[in-house]
Amino acid sequence: MENTKRATKRAVICYAFGDLASQFVWTFVGSYLTIYYTDILGLTPLAVSAIMIIARVWDAINDPMMGAIAERTKSRWGRFRPYIAFGCPFLALFSVLTFTNPFAGEANMANVLWAGFTYIGAGMLYTLTNIPYGALAAVMTEDSNQRNQINASRNIGMNIGMLIVNALSPVLLLAFSGRGAEVADAGGYLGTVILYAIISIPLFLAVFATSRENVKPVISAQEHKITFKETVKNLVKNKYLMLVTLIIFLYMTALMGRMSVCTYWIIYCLGSFELISLITTIPTVCSMAASFFVPSLAKKFGKRNVLGISLAVQGVGLLIMYLAPYDNIPMIIVGDVIFGLFWVCMPLTLSMIADSVDYMEDKTGIRTDGTAYSVYSLGSKFGTAIGSSLGVVIMAAFGYVANAEQTVEAMSGINITVNLIPAILYFLASLVCLFWRMSDKDADDIRARLNARQIKKKMQNSNSL
Repeated sequence: MENTKRATKRAVICYAFGDLASQFVWTFVGSYLTIYYTDILGLTPLAVSAIMIIARVWDAINDPMMGAIAERTKSRWGRFRPYIAFGCPFLALFSVLTFTNPFAGEANMANVLWAGFTYIGAGMLYTLTNIPYGALAAVMTEDSNQRNQINASRNIGMNIGMLIVNALSPVLLLAFSGRGAEVADAGGYLGTVILYAIISIPLFLAVFATSRENVKPVISAQEHKITFKETVKNLVKNKYLMLVTLIIFLYMTALMGRMSVCTYWIIYCLGSFELISLITTIPTVCSMAASFFVPSLAKKFGKRNVLGISLAVQGVGLLIMYLAPYDNIPMIIVGDVIFGLFWVCMPLTLSMIADSVDYMEDKTGIRTDGTAYSVYSLGSKFGTAIGSSLGVVIMAAFGYVANAEQTVEAMSGINITVNLIPAILYFLASLVCLFWRMSDKDADDIRARLNARQIKKKMQNSNSL
């Protein structure tokens, strides 16, 4: 299509900085907050589970509202970009507050309430910044292949961020802890999160500065006077949005649930705090390398096919790590490499979200970038919360005791939580992919029709002047 609007190369590259920034503030929270709560604050697994579930119940209300607000925003910077610029400093601040403990030595309930307040606040600010950031990818370009490139760029940023966080965090945690500390203390967590928070702000601002919103809805929410209730109804009827949301829910339940308790497995089962960097960095490096091939593979074999196969193979990698003896590090590394090489779910599902938005606009005439991404984000957050909260509860059920030598049963429970359950969830997500019937050619045809309508509307408006 000759009139296809595209993002600049600089915008495609800099879009990666947004997810890079998110890893500094959110992956660190997702990877270390659970063990901070149990081993530093002394919160019970039940209290940790309750905090995370309550936060996600609120997200069920908060996320769609944020998507609807962003869609209806009018500013000289567009609908989505302002929230990235003005939300990121507050997100950085609350990520620091989640690792503070002003009620040390007081009643445990005070610690629980403070933990709940800071975690929910950080989640709301993540929503404020990242739902517009995620929705931005679909409106930066009309070209389907460039959307894959933008989301692949985001995936590279995500992997670089995870690589840095996974590799450096154990070192930084000990460096900021008390002299001679063998495991991180409260000062170690606080010093590390402050450093990451400071780094995240200019990265978010780079996305704001370089991106542009090139795709305009044929009929905006304001023009159609669509209500929030009608928006929700439109989303629920979008079968492809529901499918990709289910996939990301299963995926994030497995991924973030595993990440939140993986440190327990490495410390208590493999027996080494120092192995955290190696075990958590290998998949990130492999995924980063695989990201460069995602656009070409998706173009040749189709997004759905590449996604379904990659999820299934990741499940195989997790099974290898589950079956490996704790002292068989080479076998564990093999499973870790397989898991990482096929870690390409995020860029593919994000492109599929854009396709689902186009699909529904073609059917109804209403474009719902913000609210559609908020539904996707909600599925991701619920998966994160359920994985994290149930993970620590399952470990407790098998007899896990903080800061103690674990029994054989407790170590078995940790291994099941970290490797077996996520493997099963990956296999289920792979099966869901079979229900996605829209081919990439179908998506391109839909985008062509929408582009033609946009041109027709502009001509009509010009003739009426």
